Amino acid sequence: MSDSIINAFKSGIWNLGDDENIPKDASRGSSNWLTKDGRIQLVNGRQLIGAEGAVGKITGLHFGYKVDGTKVLYRKISTKIQYLNSSTWTDIITGLTANSEYTFSNYSSLAGAFTYVTGVDGIWKIINANPTSPIAMYDAAINFKGYSMIDKGRMFLWNRIEDKTGLYGSWIDNQRAVASSLGVYTAVTGEAITDTASGTLAFKVGGSTRSCFGVQITDTSSSEVFTDNYLGVLTGSLGSTGTINYSTGAFTITGQSGAGTAAYKWENSNLRGVTDFRYAATRAAGEGFQFPQDIGGDAILNVNVGIDGNYYSMKSQSAYQLILGQTDTASATSNVVYRRELGLPNFRATISTKDGIVFMNTANPSKPQLLILKRNEIGTEIEPFDLCPQFDFSLYNFSDCSVDNYDRYITIACKSQGATVNDTILLYDMIIKTIDETRYSARMFAKDSGNLYVGSGVSESVYQIYSGFDDESDPIENEWESKGEQYEALGIAESLKKIQRLRIKGSIDPDQKVQVLVSYDDADFQLVGTIVGDATYVDYSTPQSMGNNILGDVQIGGADLTTVYPFFMEIKLSSPKFRKRVIKLKAISIGYVQIDSIMDRDVLIFEKRLPRRFRSKANVSLDGLSTDM
Repeated sequence: MSDSIINAFKSGIWNLGDDENIPKDASRGSSNWLTKDGRIQLVNGRQLIGAEGAVGKITGLHFGYKVDGTKVLYRKISTKIQYLNSSTWTDIITGLTANSEYTFSNYSSLAGAFTYVTGVDGIWKIINANPTSPIAMYDAAINFKGYSMIDKGRMFLWNRIEDKTGLYGSWIDNQRAVASSLGVYTAVTGEAITDTASGTLAFKVGGSTRSCFGVQITDTSSSEVFTDNYLGVLTGSLGSTGTINYSTGAFTITGQSGAGTAAYKWENSNLRGVTDFRYAATRAAGEGFQFPQDIGGDAILNVNVGIDGNYYSMKSQSAYQLILGQTDTASATSNVVYRRELGLPNFRATISTKDGIVFMNTANPSKPQLLILKRNEIGTEIEPFDLCPQFDFSLYNFSDCSVDNYDRYITIACKSQGATVNDTILLYDMIIKTIDETRYSARMFAKDSGNLYVGSGVSESVYQIYSGFDDESDPIENEWESKGEQYEALGIAESLKKIQRLRIKGSIDPDQKVQVLVSYDDADFQLVGTIVGDATYVDYSTPQSMGNNILGDVQIGGADLTTVYPFFMEIKLSSPKFRKRVIKLKAISIGYVQIDSIMDRDVLIFEKRLPRRFRSKANVSLDGLSTDM
C-alpha cells in the first residue's frame, strides 16, 4: 500500500490537453475556486451597489478622486451618466446616444481633481468636488468626440466617427499663470460681491467652459476671510463655513450678509489645456497633434502606455507604436506599425500595468491568447509574451471582453461558450502564474482601495464582487475538479488501483458544507462524503478571523470579519479497481472554506489491465466490427 498527497495547490486550472498530463495539484476545470498561498479557497461573493437597474447594460464605470483621495463612482447607462450619491444613483449628464460606450479619465492639476468623460456625444469635465455640475467642453473648432485617456498632462483621443484610424493629442497642460504666453490660469483679485451670504463669481460670464479654484472670499463688515479647501468647502477665519461650486462659481456662506470681495483663479482647459487639440501649421512642442495610423484599415480600439513610456495603439489585426520623445518635437517623433497579426476583440480588452501592456489577443480567433508587451529579458525591445500557455482560451467568447488589473490579478470578463452576455471572469495571478475561473457577469471593472466593482451586462446594475461570503444572500455556485490522477509519482500509472481512504485538511466556517465526489475512469461522479463545518473533526480551539475580502495579498474588511476553524477529516471509500480517478469538491452552503491538502491513503496496487468497463472492447477484428474474437 502507498499514499499520495497534494501538500500545496499552486497550479490553478490546466485545461489544455489531457487531464492525465497536468500537474498533480492542478485542476482540470473549476468554477469559483481560487488558487492562493498554496491553497484552494471558495471565492468571495457579490453584492448590489445602489438600487437594482432595469434590463440593459452598463456602458461605462469609473472611480474619480477628490483632492483628499475620496472616491466618486460614476457609471454610464442607456442615455445618461450618473454618480453614486451615498446609495442613490443620481443623473448628471443626460441625452446621450443610447447604449454608446464612454471612457473616463482622471486628471489632477493645480486647478483641482477632475474626471473627463468622452464619447460619441462630446467631452465633459467633471470637478469631482462638484459632480452634479459637469462642464460641456466640446467645441468643433477646438476638440473632438471619441474615446480618450490622459497621460503626462495630455489627452489622447481616438475612435472619431470621421476618422477611425487617427490618433489625436491635446496640448500639454502647462499649469501656468496667464502672464505666460503658454498659460491657462487667470488670477482674479478684488472682485466685488454684493452679498456674501450667497452669490456667483463672475468668471463664468466670460465662457461656459471655465472653472475656478483657490477661492478666497472676504466679508467686509466682519473682516472674516473664507478660504476653500478644494473640496467645495469654505472655512472662515472666525469659524463660519460655506460652500463653493467650482464649476458654476455659486457660493453660500452661513451667517453672513453684506458686501465683500473675492480672489480666485480660473482655468479653461480648451485654451492650451487637455481639451485643446489645436496646433500650428508647423507644430511646436507641447501643441496638439494628429497622426494617421491607417495601415491595415482597421480602427484604433485602444491606446496604452508601455513600460518604455511610448504609446501603443491596439487595433483588431495590428498595433502601432508612437514615440513622442522628451522634446515633443517632430524630429523626435516616430509613428510606425509595431506588430501585425496581433490585436483586440474590442476596446476594453487591454490594460497598462507596471509589468507591461496586458491584452487578449484575438487576431487569430481560433486561438485567443493572453499576451503581455514587456521588455525582452536579453535585450531592450518590447516584445509580446504568452502569459498563460497552459490555458485553453478558445473555450470562451471574447467578443465583449474587458481586461483590467486588480491587486496581483489580471481580470478578464468574457462569455462561456453559448452565452449571449458575459458570465465569466477569469483571474490570472501575475505572481504565481495561475488562472482560475469565477462566474460573475461583468462588462467592465472599477476598483477602490482593495474593493472591486463591475458593471453588469444583463441589467443597469453595479456590483461589488469578491466580497462577503454569499451571492446576494444565496450560496455561491461552485465546483473544483482535480486532475485525472494515475499516481505517476508512485510508478503505477498504468496499473489498476483501489483507494481505501481519502484525507482532506483545511479551514471552514461552521455554517459551510462541502460535498466530496469521485469519478473513476471518466464514469459519473458519485458522492462519497461531506465536509461539515460543525463536525467533531473541526478544531474549535484554534479559531482564525477572516476578512470578508481575501482576494488580495492581505485580508481586507476591517471589522467585518468571520471566524473559521481548521479541520482534518477522513472519508472511507469503497472504490472499484480503476486506472485514474478525479475528485470534485462542491460547497453547498454559505461561508468560507479553504482546502490545504488532499491525501489518497492506502492505495492498493493491482495488475496492469484495462478497467473492467472497457474490457469488452479489448479484442476486436481488423475491420473493427466484431469483438471478443
